[in-house]
Amino acid sequence: MTAPSALLAAFSTVTALSWVGCGPGQRQPRHARRRAAAASSAANPRVGSPPPMRPGSDIQISGLRGTIDGAAVERAFRKKHREVAACRRKHMGSLSYVGGEMTFFFEVGTDGVPTKVLLERSQLGHWQMESCILRVARGLRFVKPEGGKAEVRYTMTLANDGTDAKDWDASRARPTLKRRRRALRACRKGGKPRRFTLTFYVLPGGAVKTVGVVSPEPLPPGFAACVARVVTALTFPDPLGSVARATYSF
Repeated sequence: MTAPSALLAAFSTVTALSWVGCGPGQRQPRHARRRAAAASSAANPRVGSPPPMRPGSDIQISGLRGTIDGAAVERAFRKKHREVAACRRKHMGSLSYVGGEMTFFFEVGTDGVPTKVLLERSQLGHWQMESCILRVARGLRFVKPEGGKAEVRYTMTLANDGTDAKDWDASRARPTLKRRRRALRACRKGGKPRRFTLTFYVLPGGAVKTVGVVSPEPLPPGFAACVARVVTALTFPDPLGSVARATYSF
C-alpha cells in the first residue's frame, strides 16, 4: 500500500486546539497557555530540534506469505524519530546540501522482528549518516505479519539544511569515475558487493566532500569508507557556483 505523500512536520504532530477567548486583562488558563506553547513549538521548531522529515511517502508491503498494515510500519518508524534526528545532527555539520529520499527493505519474520534489513536507495550522499540511520532501522520491531513472513519497503525523506543541489545526469560524472574504476572495484571484499550505487555532491570548483553508497546486497565492512576515499580524491567538472548531486551505478 502507499501512504499519502503530503505529510507535514514529520517529526512532530500539530494537533488542532479549541480555544476559550479572553478579554482585555484576562489571562488564559494555565493549561491553555501550555497547549499554545506546545503548538507554537511544533509549528516553529527551534535550532537543535528534530529536522523536517517526511516519513511514509511510500510504503510497499509484498507477501512472501504474510502482510503487515502500513500504518503499523509508519508507527514503528515514528518511534525512532529521535534516533534518526541524532544521526543527522551528528554527521550534518555545515553540509547544508545533504538531504533526500531513503528507501529501506525489510524481510520481517513471523514474530515481527526483521531478519534482513537493507538500504536499497539513498539520495543523501553521506555514507556515515546512511550507516547510522541503517543501524536505527535494524533496531525496528514491527507487529506480527498476518499469514507468515512479509517484505516491506519504506521510503522517507530527510530535508537538507537550506541548500538545494542540482541533480547531474550520470554522464557528467562518468569520465572522471571511469579513470578510477579499478581502485573502486578494489574496495570490494571477496568480490562483494557485485553491484553498488554512488551518490555524491560536487562543490563549486569540482571537489567532493561526501559520498553515499548503497547496494541491493549487504555492504562489507570498510567498503563505503574505501569508496569514499577514492571519490573524494577526484576533481569533477565545476558546477559553476552551485552544488551538484551525481548518482552513478557500477
